[in-house]
Amino acid sequence: MRTPVCAPRGAKDSFREGMAQLQAGMATQAAQLLEEAADAGHLEARFQLALYYTGRGRRGSQLRRQAIRHLEAILESADDDATLSTGLDRVCFVLGNIYGEESDSVEQALATFRRGLSINPLSAVGHNSLGAVLMQGPQVLGALGEFKVAIQLDPDLRAAYTNLARLLFKHVKPDDLAQEYEHIAEEFEERTPQVLARLSLELVELGREQVYEGLYTKGHQLKNLIGMVGSRVRGLLKRMDESDPATADLRSLASEHEHLYEEWVGYLSTMTPDRLTTSLIEPARLVRRVVDAVRSHTSGSRISLRIQEQGVPRVEVDERLLRDAVTNLCLNALEAVGGDKGEVVVGVGHDPEAAVVFIEVEDDGPGIASEHIEHVFDPGFTTKKQGNGYGLSIARRIVQAHRGELRVKSRVGHGSVFRLDVPVNAEVDIGPESQQRDNLLDRPN
Repeated sequence: MRTPVCAPRGAKDSFREGMAQLQAGMATQAAQLLEEAADAGHLEARFQLALYYTGRGRRGSQLRRQAIRHLEAILESADDDATLSTGLDRVCFVLGNIYGEESDSVEQALATFRRGLSINPLSAVGHNSLGAVLMQGPQVLGALGEFKVAIQLDPDLRAAYTNLARLLFKHVKPDDLAQEYEHIAEEFEERTPQVLARLSLELVELGREQVYEGLYTKGHQLKNLIGMVGSRVRGLLKRMDESDPATADLRSLASEHEHLYEEWVGYLSTMTPDRLTTSLIEPARLVRRVVDAVRSHTSGSRISLRIQEQGVPRVEVDERLLRDAVTNLCLNALEAVGGDKGEVVVGVGHDPEAAVVFIEVEDDGPGIASEHIEHVFDPGFTTKKQGNGYGLSIARRIVQAHRGELRVKSRVGHGSVFRLDVPVNAEVDIGPESQQRDNLLDRPN
């Protein structure tokens, strides 16, 4: 009896199997299958590999170079290829973003973004990305124009407002700002009030960041001095005779000094978060871990999850810092409800129009008084007998470091909702829950 010969696996089959493995979380096997499909000329496999390597690799890493190799190959051979479901404009924007990370490839980034915009001139993301690269060099006026175009195309694209505000903040003299506002009024006409309002909020935030950075620099020096004083006090205590009446006073002074040091360190932590070390994570998984960790703090209160089942993409964040921020919100909510009947609900979802993943922490506690709600994120502000008032401020700085937003809604007697928004980097979103990938799997090649 003859042994049947297996037919060789085609590029299409390797691609489909690789994408299924990626969905199942078997990344290594998926990459091998997608590489097999890419070697056979399947361009969509190249694109998905580029997204995978971009999300996994750090700047300048070998994985990023592999992503560049696949994207460049797509642009060289995509004209008549039917296996590329993704538009060439998006390929250009992904490649342009990677080029733009390195100072020695800025010209390549500019050329690639412009190629993408020649294919899709109505891409707000493309214009904003081009402006961000232009702003790195002397072409500030060009960047200014690109950010304005991005806002015209998508009035809700926050990144464009942030970049435009940063440009005005750094490159426009105060005396010239009125003239720039006049230009905005001419270009945006009836939408001018909304544009200027959002732009002003971004400028205020940039000013606050500058103040915080200055405070942090000087405060860090002061922290070191306080620490040195503490070391000397502890050294004196070791040499003191317990029978000396001054020993008790010195020990009390050492305790007060320790409290001062801890308070100051807490205050400094509200100024700027640690340096971000980002990776692609699944928001639902992060929230589940937080909820499991804080259940021991419920004291009879209930904490539950409300997770959007489909379509929540991965986000590129510092997992440790974001987990700290969500944990702080959960503990605050549990403290607010107290008692046996209180309930806290932690929700996760995706807002595609705003291009954000959101995490909500909702409680049915007493709520926040109107005169206090505007100050809940101020460093040191608290209405509690216990606590230093730094937790929410630290959480907000962490979210802002991710270019996100943390806000609160509350009604006295009805509870509060804290919502944390993290922007989705659509160019590196390869999460297993991505609806885009599901569509690719169902699309004939």
